[in-house]
Order: sequence, then C-alpha cells, then structure tokens
Amino acid sequence: MTQGSLNRRAFLTRSGQACAALGVLSAGGLLAGCNSAASSANSSSSGGTVHVSLQESYLNNAEFAGYYIAAKKGYFAKYGLDVNIIAAGATTDPRTVVANGGAQIGFVSETSDVLIGISQGVPYKCFGATFQANPGCLMVLAKSDIFSVKDLEGKTIGMQDDARQQVLGILQSNGVPADKVNLQVVGDDPTPLVLGKIDAYTAYAFNEPIALKMQGISTRCYSFSSIGLPGYGDNLIATNDTIKSSPDMLARFVKASQEAWAYSIAHPSVAVATTLDDYPSGQNATQQKLQMQAQIPMLTSAATKAHGLLWIDTGVWGQAIKTAQAANSLKKPVTVGESMTQEILQRAAKVTPS
Repeated sequence: MTQGSLNRRAFLTRSGQACAALGVLSAGGLLAGCNSAASSANSSSSGGTVHVSLQESYLNNAEFAGYYIAAKKGYFAKYGLDVNIIAAGATTDPRTVVANGGAQIGFVSETSDVLIGISQGVPYKCFGATFQANPGCLMVLAKSDIFSVKDLEGKTIGMQDDARQQVLGILQSNGVPADKVNLQVVGDDPTPLVLGKIDAYTAYAFNEPIALKMQGISTRCYSFSSIGLPGYGDNLIATNDTIKSSPDMLARFVKASQEAWAYSIAHPSVAVATTLDDYPSGQNATQQKLQMQAQIPMLTSAATKAHGLLWIDTGVWGQAIKTAQAANSLKKPVTVGESMTQEILQRAAKVTPS
C-alpha cells in the first residue's frame, strides 16, 4: 500500500521481527500470558449488547472495509454486537494480542502464520477468513515470459528475507529444484523488477502491483494459493477458550460480517468512502479504490457460493499444513482439528437478528 514509506510486506516483517525479538511467540513467553488472560478474553455485555474488540493486522484501509461497513451500517448492531475495531501498529502481532486477552478476535494475514503460532503452543484457532486466496503473490512484468513456476528455472526471484521459506515451498511444490533459480533478497521495493535486474518479485496483491499500476507499469500476479502455497488471507482467530465459551458471539460476528461484506461487494464506492471518512490513516484515495477492485474477486470462491463468505475448507487447510511441514516452518506437528474449526461458520448460518 502507499501509506507513508511502509508497505504491507514491510509492515508484516517488522511486526514479526519485533515480536520475535521480545520472545512473545515462544511457547513459554506467550503461553505465560494466556492463562491469566483467559477471563479477559471473554466478551462483555451491557443492556443486551455484547462488546467485542477486533484487532486488525495492518493500518486502517480498504482491506477491512467490510468490517467498517458492519459497524457504520448497523450490521453488528443488528446482531447485538458493539465491535471496537483496533488498527495495528508497527509492532502489533494479532496472535499475541488475542492470546493475551487484548482482543477477542484478530486477523492473521496468512494461513502459514496461523499454523506457526499454533505449532509454538499458542492456544487459538482460525474460525473464518476474509480472503479465499493468499494475498501474497509472485509478481512479474506484463511483458514477462514467465507464466508458470516451471518458467522460473534460470530466472532470478527478488524477495524479502522473510519470504524465503514461502518461495522454497512454492518451488518444491512445483518440482523446481531450488538450485535452478537464483533467489535474491532485494527488500521491500520492487524497483529492481522494473529495471530488469530481477525477473519476478514476491509481493502483496493489494500493495506493490497497485503502486506500480498507479505509475503506469503493468504487471501480472500469481497468488501463492494458485502456485503451490495453499491458504487464506486475513484469517480470523480466537482463543480456544473464547471459541468454547462464546460461540454465539463469534457466530453473530460472522453473520454480521458476511452481510456487510456482501453489501461492500455490491457497493464498493461506499465501502471505500467509509474507509476514508471514518477510519482515516493517511490512505491515498486512488489507491484505496484500486485496492477495493483488486480484492473483491478474492472475497469469493466456489466454496463461498455454497457455504457463505468467510468460509474455510478443511481440505485447503490440510494442504496448507502439509506445505508448511514440508518447508520445515512448524516447530511441532499441527492437525486440522487443533488449528481451525467450521463450527462458528455453521452456527452463523442459523443466527437470527437480536
């Protein structure tokens, strides 16, 4: 994105580095705060309205527009909720915030990061996901002769250092030997791609491709989900205690969010205007409009048509686990059952307004 000098992937990198430096994602450090926070992780209520905190994974922007619409247009209120939406700071890790009781619900940008936290002993699960594909992507110039992962042999991929395991996982999934591809750490600026110094670049679908488009530079992007790294984007998590003690609250949140996102898909200009007017963080209006256009196709899939928005599939989840294990990303084995649940989505289908 174009908010200041910090783009989306740089933001995620700094957040992860800051938390790792503090030790908050180690099993001991994080779990030490989980038990004491369990009671505070339960939502509060007054006058029949349940008060809930929602921790974003990034600065306020159109990525979360559906939830802003749910607050402004009364979808949350319709289902008896008062939701406090909390923007992330440069060192915010929603997994830590949720585990320590700072919010009942949080977003984790990529499924692999959900699994990594759980493999380290953090007691939460994913119960839904905003985007049906991983927004992480491999970006090439429109004129490039790269149309598949196989075409990367003999080419140079520019990436951020934290993307190395993802790239290796993609190459492995497609049978491309890592020694046949030149991996080069270039940081968070795609300029080397524009200058022809690299052939492909690890990007975020809502960030660098749009920034280049605004400069008149055409690109093609291949979602990690479509090239060997299955998973979802903006995974919704809650602690195991919250899922057990407050399933109705979570189901009402899901139901309201589904309706609000459906409205946002049908009225993208309203969703963008609400983001800019009610949740300002210095966003570029043109970029936000282009971002909304880019993300709408990622909100839906054949599965959401059958089951509703925010759906997560056990098969996709199992593939994500296998890929993470093959890339040695997990501290210990993780199962589908301990890392995700469809219970809340299924319950949401039966929810009625308060």
